[in-house]
Amino acid sequence: MAMNRLNLEAHPRTSLTKGERNSIRRRGDVPGIVYGKEMAPQAIYITKESFKQLRGHGRMLVELNLDGGRISAMVHEVTRDIMNKQPLHIDLHAVNLAEPMHVEIPIFLDGLETVEKKKNGVIQQQTRDVLVKCLPTDVPEFILHNISALDIGQNVTCGDLALPAGVTLLSPADEVVCSVIAAKNAPADTEIEPKEPELVHDTEGKGKDAADKVAR
Repeated sequence: MAMNRLNLEAHPRTSLTKGERNSIRRRGDVPGIVYGKEMAPQAIYITKESFKQLRGHGRMLVELNLDGGRISAMVHEVTRDIMNKQPLHIDLHAVNLAEPMHVEIPIFLDGLETVEKKKNGVIQQQTRDVLVKCLPTDVPEFILHNISALDIGQNVTCGDLALPAGVTLLSPADEVVCSVIAAKNAPADTEIEPKEPELVHDTEGKGKDAADKVAR
């Protein structure tokens, strides 16, 4: 599933102070930064109503309306308050739509109930993201793989994942995504993946080096 492209209203930040950042957040807007290979990092904020479009989506290719110009960018990271989940900061990576890029895509598993309830298995997911190469306009929001046919002792590798047209696998094909073990052999802290995909794929720590060039 390729990304939809949304239009976000952005404005430059001027003073780059803590007071300015807090003022932006109080009115519901979201401070951030946009950076890329062909541009210097620029401190911005996204308007409240515009940012709402990102809810319920995964990694997004967006068009920033900034200072009368337009910038194609990927949503790289959204930092949220750990208590109330309100957005604190957004990192955006400017991209060239004609230039292939390397990007990690989240992997979600479908068919877990069949394995757990009908086959008495426990799913262990070792890999949660797959590295691919494609044009920015072809980046999928996530990769959904059905594991209902798996039996105890079997696994799924990155090479087993069905990738959309125009998307090339860069992760090792033999890298294990998940495996199925018998429930009686599962360690007490074995994690079972959520049944439904989390379409908002916020991450932490990505884009930090570039973001540090501009004060938040």
